[in-house]
Amino acid sequence: MEGEALKLLLTTIGGGLLAIILLMLVAKVTSMVNIEEKEGKKPVYNMEATVKGKRTLVEADPEHPGASRTLYFLTFHKRDGNRVELQVPGEDYGLAAEGDEGILVWQGDEFIVFRRTS
Repeated sequence: MEGEALKLLLTTIGGGLLAIILLMLVAKVTSMVNIEEKEGKKPVYNMEATVKGKRTLVEADPEHPGASRTLYFLTFHKRDGNRVELQVPGEDYGLAAEGDEGILVWQGDEFIVFRRTS
């Protein structure tokens, strides 16, 4: 009798622990999916814009101690009257000139492309 009661108790506790672990796993996966959905739902903007400024920032390279890296930024004047500064790849920075007009495509604060129209 005592052995059967102990076996039943251990089975119940084991099942409860398994249920808790599964619930925690489901909660974690759901949380990760929600974060990815929020990041993926940032709208992609396409807007006529003019390059208004260029700047660089030289900083320590966190991946290579003792080395530096250069970050490139372009400031765009959008047709709605607002300006936006975005970090861009070095190639895009090098090809851009103040006054260039075109279509700016970006998502959130991430530059996607600038297509010149003039």
